[in-house]
Amino acid sequence: MNKKLFRAAAFLTAGVLWAGAAGVSCAADKMQTPVSPAKQGEKIEIQMEYLDGRYFKERDIDLYDLHLYRQYCKVHHISLHYGLTVERAVGATTEQGIRRDSQAVGLGPSYMIRWEKDWSSKWSGSIDGTGSILAYNHAHPAGGRAFGFLWRIGPRLTYHCNESDSVSLAYLFHHSSNGFNSHNPGYNGVGFSLGLAHRF
Repeated sequence: MNKKLFRAAAFLTAGVLWAGAAGVSCAADKMQTPVSPAKQGEKIEIQMEYLDGRYFKERDIDLYDLHLYRQYCKVHHISLHYGLTVERAVGATTEQGIRRDSQAVGLGPSYMIRWEKDWSSKWSGSIDGTGSILAYNHAHPAGGRAFGFLWRIGPRLTYHCNESDSVSLAYLFHHSSNGFNSHNPGYNGVGFSLGLAHRF
């Protein structure tokens, strides 16, 4: 295993262990801390976003993504979410002066870690970090593979309409690649994400 893959594996392992520890802490916290009836429901969040391809002139790829998350744990300011990502990629890459179409559709599981701070009874701010593993309908981008990772991070502003519903807007940076040294034309971008959440 090369050094890059080893570091990536170590990082992912540490993340899984941290999430597991946070989940245990969350379960213990729920047992010890009374929860008001208004906060007992299951929180589901939908995020719709447009990410504009940036930073690489040879990789002009835009993303239209849909994410569905379920919050399963919250410890103080940190919450953990799992879900599903659907991605529509449009654009092209240019290698050695040859432009190659890189449109694709991807689908796969996703995970989100959020640090959130309440500013008032109606407003809160957060930092979201997410990772998705996607399977594409063909190699994406051109010259790549039929699977890849989508990483996103950025600030989010949330307005809480009532005890059950909220709407949010985020500005996110993303990186897409498949993690290999070869056949890995990764690309980056930035864009806006609109979120709608409901607690059942």
